[in-house]
Amino acid sequence: MLPGEYRLKEKRDFKRVYRYGKSHANDVLVIFYLPNKLNRCRIGFSISRKMGKAVVRNRIKRVLREICRRNIGEFKAGYDIIFIARKKIKGIDYCLIEIKLLSLVEQVGLRVRSGE
Repeated sequence: MLPGEYRLKEKRDFKRVYRYGKSHANDVLVIFYLPNKLNRCRIGFSISRKMGKAVVRNRIKRVLREICRRNIGEFKAGYDIIFIARKKIKGIDYCLIEIKLLSLVEQVGLRVRSGE
């Protein structure tokens, strides 16, 4: 489970990132990001009801949360990040989702390489 201090929870925080943040996308995920004044990143997830019933949506959230938990050291500190799942994510296995998520984070410049 992703530790609480790394989670974006409040509705007002989500709204702020959507309104003032930048976005980028690939075929399975959309990322919104905005600098915050903290010394860590906070990550939130948004899964539409169009994806399926609660069981399907929660499974996708659990997979995304676990990927972020395992790679939290690779995210740049000082950003609020929201990942939005697209429909195509339903048929993809864990490893490919991890690759897509990390490549998206790298494309927007929020991934820290070892030695930086």
